[in-house]
Amino acid sequence: MQGKGLLSLVTFSEKRRDLLFLISDKPRTLVEIKNYFDVKTPEIYPRIKELLEADMIQKINNEYHLTPIGKVVLTYFRPLIEILNVLEETSEFWTDHDTNAIPLSMLERFNELENCVMFQDPAKNVFEQNRLILDKLDTAKSIQGVMSVFMPSSLEMFEETVNRKIPAKIVLTQDVYDKLRLDYKPLLESYLQIKGNELYVIDSVNLFVITTDTYLYFSLFYKNGLYDSQKYLVAMDDRSLNWGTDLTQFFVDRSKKIDKLP
Repeated sequence: MQGKGLLSLVTFSEKRRDLLFLISDKPRTLVEIKNYFDVKTPEIYPRIKELLEADMIQKINNEYHLTPIGKVVLTYFRPLIEILNVLEETSEFWTDHDTNAIPLSMLERFNELENCVMFQDPAKNVFEQNRLILDKLDTAKSIQGVMSVFMPSSLEMFEETVNRKIPAKIVLTQDVYDKLRLDYKPLLESYLQIKGNELYVIDSVNLFVITTDTYLYFSLFYKNGLYDSQKYLVAMDDRSLNWGTDLTQFFVDRSKKIDKLP
């Protein structure tokens, strides 16, 4: 089958695509395939035959397996489908916001956010922002993130980190750092005195992310430069948590470490 036909084969039929994903998990018999899709043989076998003819799958001892070609195709095709699903399921979040602050290396891993859910808080402004972050800190064993906006919940998060001695790695934008250093210096000093805690400062970045050992909170700025305190993504699966952790580390690597307040 020519390349153009193969592209059509895996993209133009949701049934063929789902069939490939099913077989990629483990080899399946025809009975297992029919039961999974809840269909009869005449409904599913034409799709199986198309994949056999394209050398995407092969039949071995009454089970259908991916061929080497099928494995290669899925290696690259699955992340694309996951990325498109992320953008489709949370399209209102991405289209409304400025995504330029997200590094390309993290954009390329958008598929890891497939289990994120978008929430919309009825709060009217940043000072009434939701308390989801604080609620999750009750059981957090670690915390890291990038804070680009000063708000009461951020302040309370620092207090919770100090009171419970939660290991933390936080990146602050310059304006947020200046606000905390001038108005809440004792709190910052207490934070820095906790063994293992790290504090960094970066000039500016238009995103807000907090990741604990069990929870990811992610929000962005509007395209006009204003922070959106109402729409945000949350997730609790390992892939999303790893994405949030690596996003924070990206900015840590480009920030100035603060060991002691001036």
